[in-house]
Amino acid sequence: MAKQPNRRVNSDDMLSVCSSEELEQTIFRIGQLQTELEIATAHTNQTIEDAKASLKDKTTAINNEIKVLSKSAQIFFTANQQDIVPAGKKSRVFDVGEIGTRTPPLSVTVKNGQDVIDALKKLQEQLKLSDLLSVKTSVNKPGLIKHREKIKDIPGITFNQKEQFFIKPVHVPIEHLTETEQPA
Repeated sequence: MAKQPNRRVNSDDMLSVCSSEELEQTIFRIGQLQTELEIATAHTNQTIEDAKASLKDKTTAINNEIKVLSKSAQIFFTANQQDIVPAGKKSRVFDVGEIGTRTPPLSVTVKNGQDVIDALKKLQEQLKLSDLLSVKTSVNKPGLIKHREKIKDIPGITFNQKEQFFIKPVHVPIEHLTETEQPA
């Protein structure tokens, strides 16, 4: 098993900020670096979008040809199924692939949800069935937070709120990216 990398920052990797002026320079540098990241990300995203656009025309043409060929094969197969597929089978394997029919699992679509639920409740009671409806209960976390004083003593519920350090430099214009004032 490979050793997990050490996630701690080595003291050799840290710069020591010793004054308010150095702190401002550090924040400015962080802003520069964040702007460089945004620019690199934007360039990467644009490259990806350009690649997708150039590929879209080609894939559209290929997909259209596949649809036409598939429809043609389906029409021929349907008209000649008894000659193509051995008796008692639903498909045939050729050297180049397989063709046939299959029946997917049964599926259900429910519209007018509440009306259907009401009708199923009645039917479930009449026929003494228990598997037509299911009930799911889940914890409402915003409700717990809202009523935290009333429920704070219930085992298994813990409220957490920790102060977090942040640095939010002002947006650094592109022309300032070449200015690399770093703390000494």
